[in-house]
Amino acid sequence: MKTLKPYYRRRLPHYQPIDSVLFVTFRPANSLPKETVAQLHREREENEKALRNEQDLKRKIQLKSELQKKYFGHFDDYLDHVCTDIHWLKQPEIAKIVYEAILYYDSKEYDVVTFCIMPNHIRLVADMHKRNIPLHSILQRIKSFTAVKANPILQRSGPFWQRENYDHVVRNGEELKRIVAYVIENPVKARLCKNWDDWKWTYINPMYV
Repeated sequence: MKTLKPYYRRRLPHYQPIDSVLFVTFRPANSLPKETVAQLHREREENEKALRNEQDLKRKIQLKSELQKKYFGHFDDYLDHVCTDIHWLKQPEIAKIVYEAILYYDSKEYDVVTFCIMPNHIRLVADMHKRNIPLHSILQRIKSFTAVKANPILQRSGPFWQRENYDHVVRNGEELKRIVAYVIENPVKARLCKNWDDWKWTYINPMYV
């Protein structure tokens, strides 16, 4: 079992405190234009550089949290409004594979609060207190399994998922309520359905309805 490290970095910095609830977005490979992703990375790197000279540790942590939330928000907005022709998750057979894979680990390694499979991305809220293992390690297994199943359906080879995930630590109960509402209403805002519970690929833990 992988040990939980609250801070870790891949291309992006990630933060997973003990007993945290995480809001994460992940997507198929190349589902955003490369220039859009590059611009987001440049903006984040510039903002991170500006934080290096901050001497007040408490304020630095607060500013990093605000930066993470801002970056996550911009990325999420781009997924809804700027995209490529990669809509693999729109195919019911593929969406079903991913839906079942996410729920496979529910109550075992995390508690799923809610998730929604959109045509070009997935939004997931997970309570990690169950075992306090890194969420990215669970997502790696989900991605590996679903890629093996989905690529033959699409008659393609190569990476199915973008390697990096975009995550945000849910700070309190009020924020959790807002995020849950945001996730389940996503298909409605995208005009894929009239009511959130009409969307077949949305799941919500009954405790949060």
